Amino acid sequence: MSGKEFCASDSSNYPKWNTWDVFKWKALSEKFGGGRVYLEAYKDGWIAYNKYEITEIAAQHRIPAVLLASVAWAEVGGKPDGFKKPVFIGRSLQRQLAGRPTLFGKPPERTSFGAVSMQLEVAARELGLSVETIPHSDRMNLISCLETDKFNLRLVAQHLRNLILHDNPGNDTLSLSTEQFIVVGARYNRGIERPLTDITNSIKLSPGAQGRNFSEYGRRMLEHRAHVAALLNRT
Repeated sequence: MSGKEFCASDSSNYPKWNTWDVFKWKALSEKFGGGRVYLEAYKDGWIAYNKYEITEIAAQHRIPAVLLASVAWAEVGGKPDGFKKPVFIGRSLQRQLAGRPTLFGKPPERTSFGAVSMQLEVAARELGLSVETIPHSDRMNLISCLETDKFNLRLVAQHLRNLILHDNPGNDTLSLSTEQFIVVGARYNRGIERPLTDITNSIKLSPGAQGRNFSEYGRRMLEHRAHVAALLNRT
């Protein structure tokens, strides 16, 4: 399977969030309090640029476009792609030199890639593969594909659909209650290991209560859902 092509070449990415963007974001936050405005302007631009892709891909996977867009809005503008690949390579070398799984830090396959961050092992699983068994060259190819917006969005949409079905097998994945919307967001951020009741109970807890953080990511998605929907519908 060495040399497997996961995606076609695609140069239509929205301009990457890079180290210079991070510098300006931090500088504005510290000196002028405008870092949040700078970051959110980038997020808005990314969604607006990719809105047709988001709508089409969401329809193909039978999930709400606003769900895919809300996850994207939450994720883009994080760590730059140029930072992630060296981290992955460093973690891989650490494992090779140790001759065993790493004792400290994340394993290399749990490194996240793409504007809409997705762990490498999750991406491989969505493709029906085990990241531990594919050659290094295929891992690097998959990473490059995740760094293209279209492929990234397709795999994220597929993963979101599977997360919906994890808790609601056989249900209509296009129609989500507010609670289901929050749960899917929480699952995207935290995985499927935690029981569903932990997340649904978390939604009802008071701020500061133990366990409230289980649903935090999904609740934040809900807070910007209307804003994201407006970006998708803007002409």
